[in-house]
Amino acid sequence: MYKGATPRIRKVLYALIIVFALLGIRLVFVQLGAAKPLSAIASNQYRLAVPLLPKRGVIYDRNLKELAITINLNSVFAEPFRIKDKGSVSQKLANILGISRDEIYRKLSQEKGFVWLARKVSPDTARRVLALNIKGIDFVKEPQRAYPNGVIASHIMGFTDMDNNGIEGLELRFDKYLKGVTGCRYAIRDAKQREVPSYEYKEIQPMDGDNMVLTIDSVIQSIAERELENGFKKYNAKGACVIVMDPFTGDILALANRPSYDPNNAKASPADFRRNRAICDFFEPGSSFKIVAASGLLEEKAVKPGDKFFCENGEYKWCGHTYHDHTPRGWLPFKDVIKYSSNIGTMKAAQKLGKDRMYKYIKKFGFGAKTGIELPGEVTGITAHPVTWSKLSLCSISIGQEVTVTALQLACAMSVFANGGNLVKPRIVERIQDGSGHIMQNFESKKPRRVISEETAQEMRNILRGVVDSGTAELAEVDGYFPGGKTGTGQKVEPNGAYSHSRFTASFIGFAPYDNPKFVIAVIMDEPRPFYYGGVVCTPVFKRVTAELMSYYKIWPASLHSDNVKVSTSLKGKREIKKNNR
Repeated sequence: MYKGATPRIRKVLYALIIVFALLGIRLVFVQLGAAKPLSAIASNQYRLAVPLLPKRGVIYDRNLKELAITINLNSVFAEPFRIKDKGSVSQKLANILGISRDEIYRKLSQEKGFVWLARKVSPDTARRVLALNIKGIDFVKEPQRAYPNGVIASHIMGFTDMDNNGIEGLELRFDKYLKGVTGCRYAIRDAKQREVPSYEYKEIQPMDGDNMVLTIDSVIQSIAERELENGFKKYNAKGACVIVMDPFTGDILALANRPSYDPNNAKASPADFRRNRAICDFFEPGSSFKIVAASGLLEEKAVKPGDKFFCENGEYKWCGHTYHDHTPRGWLPFKDVIKYSSNIGTMKAAQKLGKDRMYKYIKKFGFGAKTGIELPGEVTGITAHPVTWSKLSLCSISIGQEVTVTALQLACAMSVFANGGNLVKPRIVERIQDGSGHIMQNFESKKPRRVISEETAQEMRNILRGVVDSGTAELAEVDGYFPGGKTGTGQKVEPNGAYSHSRFTASFIGFAPYDNPKFVIAVIMDEPRPFYYGGVVCTPVFKRVTAELMSYYKIWPASLHSDNVKVSTSLKGKREIKKNNR
């Protein structure tokens, strides 16, 4: 019996030895290799970390009026380990939060110490959840971006997501300044998932974001928005934009687009409504581009304002192609070629400039390059090099075809004439400062670049004044302020490559007042109907905005006769009216 049992006992002993050996090896492995991961798992069951989002910086207009602010709202979170009857709790919360019971139950069933249930709920919703008095359901204050003026300046501001990340506009471009640094609230729980009150390190405070001051004037912005909306609706346009700019500093005082959206509820509007057309859309400008050829011709002294051109009574054949004027005319002095916007007269004059010099002035005026404004999404437009031009290109480009531009580029180009011949860099951000007012970064106006002489700029102002006085932009006239400017009506290109006879981009870019230019205003209408000429659909918007700006700035009307007054303008802002001796 004893001898027979010995092998079995040995087998049991061997088995026990192997088991204890394996346990020993496992113990060594746990102690040396897996101690930290296992400790972290255990620690996470007793540690609670709730992120504390910083308050996003305020965005102000130039007069420190708030355009974007931050308010605090309650967000609902759960600690699943503390909730026993998850089914009942899920049903109660679903009725209040507007979330399905299954979705809440799924979150409460996760093996986590913290889960979000609803972010940034209304005060009424927070009160109803609090009234349930459910253990394991709590709140944390979270900042919510708010835009007090609604749609006003929405394309400038942009908007943020649920976590306060900038998505579009300045909110995106300057997110690293505005966002701040996230903090955290820590807590230790006991075995029953109760917070231990004696825990010392409970909270790391967030660092609020920096504030931003813009060049925008909210009063001017409201005026521009209102008048653009009226024109946009009246002419059933597909899109529209208006820019109000200081021609000496480059400061953008207003920039508005249509259609628009409310950044407080950006998801309610399609992406097309949120596009900043003033810098993101490019188009063939048509006759508003004639200012480039005209100023180049005058600067190079290739023509004089009084030189006459035969406008072929409205029909001109060149290199196998026939060009037309909207109104047939015969002989016209060059200044009237621009005043009446003759395509034929401009094309004939452009031949004296030549393609290389034409291209030089296109680039000098900043076309084909970004302006450098502090907004995301700006495009360059398209300007081909002369080596790729056809025999028709010089004629076509001189009248605003075969080239594309943005509304902001046109505004900058018109500023050249208003300020005495210099191209300024537009800016929309003045400075960034912290909560105490200490300036973190200044966005000073860049040194302007000379494009044409003061004499040429003066001649162009006289010509552009004629456009409004008795040319294609008579509807832009503002009594006592004598604005100048240029109309444009660009044909869109159809999918087959031909120019459309039903789809147009209308424009007017102008300055005011004549004797002391303070503003440049660009108005663009995309596919207006039934009227589509820039001198019809854009000039009324310019007129009304200009009239209100004169009142707002208390600029009083003057008596000015262009035949016996000469205007001299310097970059330093010294402007004086000199009477001619003639």
